[in-house]
Amino acid sequence: MELEPAGQPRIFLSTLRASASDWRQAGASIAAALLIFAVLAPVARTPFTPVWAFIPSYQSALIVSDLITSILLVAQFTILGDRSLLAVGLGYLFTAMMAIVHALSFPGLFAASGVLGGDQQTTAWLYMGWHAGFPLAVIAYALLSGGKRVAPLPHGTRRAWIAAGTALTAGAVYGLMLLTTAGHALLPAIMTGNHYTDAMLGTVGTIWGLSLAAFLILMWRRPHSVLDLWLMVVMVAWLCDVGLSAVLNGGRFDLGFYAGRIFGLFAASFVLLVLLLETIALYGRLANSFEQERQERDRRLNELQQELIHVGRVNELGQMVSALTHELRQPLTAASNYLAAGEHLLRTGAADKSAPVLGSAAQQIVRANDVIERIREFVRKGEVARRPEDLAATIGEAAALAMAGGQGQGVTLDTFFDPALRPALIDRVQIQQVVLNLMRNAIEAMADASRRALAIRATRAADDTAEISIADTGPGLNSAVREKLFQPFVTTKSAGMGVGLSICRSIIELHGGVIWTSDNPGGGTVFHFTVPCSPAAEQREITKTLGQSTSRFSAVMES
Repeated sequence: MELEPAGQPRIFLSTLRASASDWRQAGASIAAALLIFAVLAPVARTPFTPVWAFIPSYQSALIVSDLITSILLVAQFTILGDRSLLAVGLGYLFTAMMAIVHALSFPGLFAASGVLGGDQQTTAWLYMGWHAGFPLAVIAYALLSGGKRVAPLPHGTRRAWIAAGTALTAGAVYGLMLLTTAGHALLPAIMTGNHYTDAMLGTVGTIWGLSLAAFLILMWRRPHSVLDLWLMVVMVAWLCDVGLSAVLNGGRFDLGFYAGRIFGLFAASFVLLVLLLETIALYGRLANSFEQERQERDRRLNELQQELIHVGRVNELGQMVSALTHELRQPLTAASNYLAAGEHLLRTGAADKSAPVLGSAAQQIVRANDVIERIREFVRKGEVARRPEDLAATIGEAAALAMAGGQGQGVTLDTFFDPALRPALIDRVQIQQVVLNLMRNAIEAMADASRRALAIRATRAADDTAEISIADTGPGLNSAVREKLFQPFVTTKSAGMGVGLSICRSIIELHGGVIWTSDNPGGGTVFHFTVPCSPAAEQREITKTLGQSTSRFSAVMES
């Protein structure tokens, strides 16, 4: 017999192999029962005063104990699908039902001749049927669980088996009740008043033999489960019960009558007690398992969080490297172009014209250094150093750089700066980076357009902010791209990195502004962003240089 099948947790009495400790406990219980039986057997016929309350109290305790035991065993059957568990579970249900019928038939308890009718033999014969049925159920359990293990019943059929077994058990109880009441004349007399007849000895001997057979079959089967051991203890107590209350005593209400029923109550309690202890232990194991699982889950969650933080840092580092690469490419490319132009002038003998070009190259290198410094400060603090700046001059310088070289050829630029616009409270270099990015994206978008026109407008907006818009006449943006446009690594360019617009958004948001897009009514896309204006008191000083800044912007554009 395989007591612990593969995949089956060893938490049930029927699957847990009996240990040496289990054998010692069961052996001690059997020895104690036999010792008490040996002491009481010689005085079993000692008469006692009838205590009528003893019968219903004893029967009630027996009914509750047997019903609970039956429920627990049948519940294990629903889990394991082991037919032997259903057999012994129904055996306990049978004893509970028979205890009810026996109490109702007891003469003088609820009625002079019992509630069920019949005659003075009815109660005695119900007792015999009761004490024969349970050993038969234990024998069925031993035979069904012995030898090669039978495959468990399918889950879908287990409820049907329980229903059929319960109906069969109830039918057996009802049949015995009919036989001992309506058919009592068919049965030999085993009681005369409160005393037994000679026919009782043969009947009770058979009952005793069934209990002994159940014990021996349980002993014979190997190996033993914990449930096997305690059913053996139950059968020994059952033998003592029948021996004292129906074999060695003289009749009702003597010492053997009371002592035998107390043995029966203990017999009903053994398996229940062990099942309850098993349930408590199981609960403890489950609670410990859940706690260990919770701790393991918390540990893994913490590891996952640390891993996500690490991945996030790596991702941020990657974005920052991409941003640095993207932002440095523009001034370094411009510096490279200026240096190449200066080298060409020097080779051709036009050294006097190379100085401004080399100066412009130096300015772009300084600009690259400024970009690095701004990114370093951003990484360190996440802040920007802002001061009042003239938007016309700031945007003009960035526009001149965007339009310089061959990329801006064929593109017309139209600008409008609201005269009432106050200076903006910004980091000049960072805002120029935004303008430069947006203009170059717009120029690239119009590469294949029949009309290539850029329009830059700076106007006063609500909440004391300035709104800058850069409109192109390119193909425009579809809705799918527009939804993710400002996310990192999203680009419409085949060779683009997709970090420029993400950087623009970060810069504008750090300034307290917002950036968005809209469709250009004439075709193309308009990028808008807002920046805060400086307090009005600071405008006077900036206005003094406004004319100079505008002139410088025009001069740069013409060059």
